[in-house]
Formats: sequence, structure tokens, C-alpha cells
Amino acid sequence: MEGKKLLLKPIKDDDGSYGFRFQENSQHSTATIHVIGYENRTLTEYDWDGNKRNGENMYIFQYTLAGKGKIDIADQSLDLTSGEVFMVKVPSNHRYYLPKESDHWEFIYITLLGQEAEKLWDYVSQIYGSVVKIPLDSYIIQLLFTIYKETTDKKINDPYTASLKAYEFIMECYRHFKNISNTKKDVPENIEKAILYIHANYHRPALTIDEIAEKADLSKYYFIKKFSQHMNTSPFQYLTKVRIERAFDLLKDSNVTINEIAKQVGYANANYFNKVFRKIVGTSPGQFRQNKNSLPFDHLIID
Repeated sequence: MEGKKLLLKPIKDDDGSYGFRFQENSQHSTATIHVIGYENRTLTEYDWDGNKRNGENMYIFQYTLAGKGKIDIADQSLDLTSGEVFMVKVPSNHRYYLPKESDHWEFIYITLLGQEAEKLWDYVSQIYGSVVKIPLDSYIIQLLFTIYKETTDKKINDPYTASLKAYEFIMECYRHFKNISNTKKDVPENIEKAILYIHANYHRPALTIDEIAEKADLSKYYFIKKFSQHMNTSPFQYLTKVRIERAFDLLKDSNVTINEIAKQVGYANANYFNKVFRKIVGTSPGQFRQNKNSLPFDHLIID
């Protein structure tokens, strides 16, 4: 992929899991990271019973990279294979483990605490259940890898940074799942496929409408017509919307330079990014960042 690099294999065999315990944790009630980790389990001793774990309410998001695991929940026994994530509350009635027929289970996970984590779990579990398929190249999984890498590099070392990263992850989960739900009712499968492809690849400057149409198995001009009919906007305008919404979040919540933000959201030319941002938001990225503390809202939604 061009542009932002996927952290598909940044992990050393001995990296393991990291727990966050801060004496001062004023952000705990809103959202914070409890544990984050990567594991490659090969022994059936790996077995967690959700009713036998101590502690306050925790919410686990665990994504399978390879091999196979299993989860028993809601009177079902479900296989967990590559690209599947489960979300569970601890404590609760569930059990996840390495089954006897599997030689390994490789996964990355994050355990969250706080009111926002609880709201996310309620939303996802009520609409999708406990197990969901998510592409490896989706932004939410990229973000999980990034947070893990920042942890191993010791860049998350105070309660405020941990809370910020937890909240960012939760908001990206909403963005991912709500984009899926918005496309399930009336939008054809090929347009849904195009939308998911845009969200997974918006950061690539070389992404074209021809490429998106090809992924939707439609000719370019028929794709543009059909997309516009169902989404009330053109594919190019939708791509721009996704890019600028993401740029808004980065300008507000990070110290990344404007040139780097332009690259991260798919603009090879920073001057063009400035022009597009100003046209949509009404101010330049630099002016927006200077005045971000006076904003009356936290996220930008573009129609």
C-alpha cells in the first residue's frame, strides 16, 4: 500500500502484553487502556473464563491475525479465524480459548475501562453480536497496531495519553461500525464494498475512482451514477469527506505537522490539502489548529 504503512508485522516474539496502572488516573471514568498486547498461543492452557476473572468492568477487543481460537458465548460456540474480532465484557458469561484442534492462535488485543468503553460495547453487542469480521487493512485495526507500537516504544507513559489513545480507539470503532450499519439497509452490496474500500484506503494519494469502481465490480461511469444515487454524493466527494474528517481529528488531537497530516489523509500536495480544507471547513488547517481550544464540538461531520 502507498502512503501510510500498515504495521502488519511490527511485533517481536517477546513483546507480549502491557498493563497500564497509574497512581493519578483522573480520566479513568471516561476511558483508559487497562491492557494491550500481542500473543501467539500454541498451548491449550490458554483459556479464559469470563465469570472467574477479578476486577471491575473491563471491555476486551481481541482481533485474530492467524490460526484459530474459539469463544463460547450466548449458548453458542464460535470459531475465531483470521480477520474476526470479539468484544466481551469482563466479568460476564463467556469463555475464550485455544481449542484442541488448533495448533496456534495469533492475535492482538486491547482491554479498555470507563464509561465510553461501556457505551461502545453496548452499541456493538446489541447490533452486531460479540463476533464481527473486520478487514486487516481497515483503519481501526491499523490504529490498534499503532497504539500497540507506541506502547512498546514507551510513548504512552501517563494517564492522559492513555486516556486519549483509548478515546481515539473508541471513536474509530464507532466510525467503522456506523459506516457499516449505514450501508446495510438500502445500499447495494457493491456500493457497500466501495465505501469500506474508501475507508480502508483514503490515506493513499494514488487512490482513484477507477480503482474503487473496479473493487465494486462496476464500470467507472456506472459506478459513479449508482454511488451518487444511493449516497447522495459523488464517490470523489465522499472520499474528500472521509479525508477531511480524519484531518480534523488529527489537527485537534495530535501534534503532527500539517504537511504530515496532509500525507496521512491522502494528499501528496500540502498546498492542495490546505485549499480543500479551507473550502470545506472555512479556515486553513493552521488557523484551525490555533483556535481548536475554542471549538464548541469534538468531531466534524461533513454531509
